[in-house]
Amino acid sequence: MISQKTILKHPLSVRIFHYLLILSFLPLAVTGVFLYFKPLSESAMNLTMQIHVVAGVVLTLDAIAFFLIGFNRVVLFLKRIFYFSINDIKWFAILGGYPQKILLRKKVVVPSMGKYNSGQKLFGICVLIGGTILIFTGWILWALPHLMPREAVSLLGTLHTFFAWVLTLFLLVHLFLGIYMFDDFKAMILHGKIPYDEAKEMAPLWVEKEIISISENSY
Repeated sequence: MISQKTILKHPLSVRIFHYLLILSFLPLAVTGVFLYFKPLSESAMNLTMQIHVVAGVVLTLDAIAFFLIGFNRVVLFLKRIFYFSINDIKWFAILGGYPQKILLRKKVVVPSMGKYNSGQKLFGICVLIGGTILIFTGWILWALPHLMPREAVSLLGTLHTFFAWVLTLFLLVHLFLGIYMFDDFKAMILHGKIPYDEAKEMAPLWVEKEIISISENSY
């Protein structure tokens, strides 16, 4: 049962976008690794490529749909991930205190964060830039390689491979920390809500500047 004292962190539109992102990017990452190392037979590799393309189509449609339908949320997301302060530098200096908590079972003082901490901002920027490049290069490499110079195709292939590896490695860290922060994981997967006390501890600036101010203005 969800505690009554909760905050909506992930609205339904964001959760749906995230569901489709999972359903598309995970197959893309797995099939991409197989396509890179080519460990299977020719027929199996052809099937792998087909799955890769279908997942790429789903990812593209998901991104376009969310951009059009949830444009205001996209703008707000961009403002949040591209806003950096001295607290972000301090956060990266201790990596958010996660190594101390996970490896040493020791809690350290972490600089106050907004809705997204500094690591999540960096991940968001990588997803935004890397995902856009992956979609753009992927479509050209699949549909239009015969219309482009060989050098251009080679460059696009290199960019596609580089950002695919970057996002795949980031994904592993994201999944681990997502499960480690289990309340936030459940919120994104299930009901969208996190406990108020946890929000106040992990994202005090978000609670103080946005949640409380909205609550006060509603009276």
